[in-house]
Amino acid sequence: MHPIFIKIGNFVIYWYGVLVAIGIFIAVWLFQKDSLREGYEEKVISEIIFGTILSGIIGARFLHILVNIHYYILHPLEIIKIRNGGLAVEGAIIFSLIFLILYTKIKRILTLKLLDEIAIFVPVGQAIGRIGCFLNGCCYGKKTDFFLGVKFPFLDKKVHPSQLYYSFSYILLFFLLYKLSKKFKKGEGFIFSIYLISFAIIRYFIDFLRGDLKETMWGLYSTQIIAILIFLFTGIFIILKFLMKGGDKNGKISF
Repeated sequence: MHPIFIKIGNFVIYWYGVLVAIGIFIAVWLFQKDSLREGYEEKVISEIIFGTILSGIIGARFLHILVNIHYYILHPLEIIKIRNGGLAVEGAIIFSLIFLILYTKIKRILTLKLLDEIAIFVPVGQAIGRIGCFLNGCCYGKKTDFFLGVKFPFLDKKVHPSQLYYSFSYILLFFLLYKLSKKFKKGEGFIFSIYLISFAIIRYFIDFLRGDLKETMWGLYSTQIIAILIFLFTGIFIILKFLMKGGDKNGKISF
């Protein structure tokens, strides 16, 4: 655990924020290069990047505060201290998705094509950002004697490095999506669907190893319930879009 990147007097920059920023930068750079090859205009790409990042950060912070509302009611000033950590990626996905749907409808851009394009590189940013979680000491796992267990200064025993489990899983997901993008035509929503399904599975199972979350209903964490909903809604979309006949003349649902 090494949360501080640089400290000058009372001014502190944390590794969490630095690595989240680096993750976003690399994911955006990869998306920008790929989308230019796909024929998107530079102005459109810039608007997509700015809107997606802004809505994602707002959504991630909003969901984190909502899940931990009792803490933030008692500590309202902590709401604006985003550099200390506290971003829920599920909120980023939901808010960014809302923005992208609205933006593509206004600009008359194919929504699913753009979502497929973006989904390939999102795991890169997530993987790097989770390393920031590890250095920050947040999102840690349950106590363990497993050989990969790590000891954080504020805990009395070794715990699962759940942050690194996430990071490794997202790296694998990136390679999977990248390979699929070379085999399947972008624009059908298939790559985006695989991303959502995979993300939901990763969150659901790794969250069982988390030691900092509070159980809600059915012995599950709120993040797992959200993951289940993402899995179910995406599964329904896949069934309607790719498996069932109906919709347009090609047997696909228009979007």
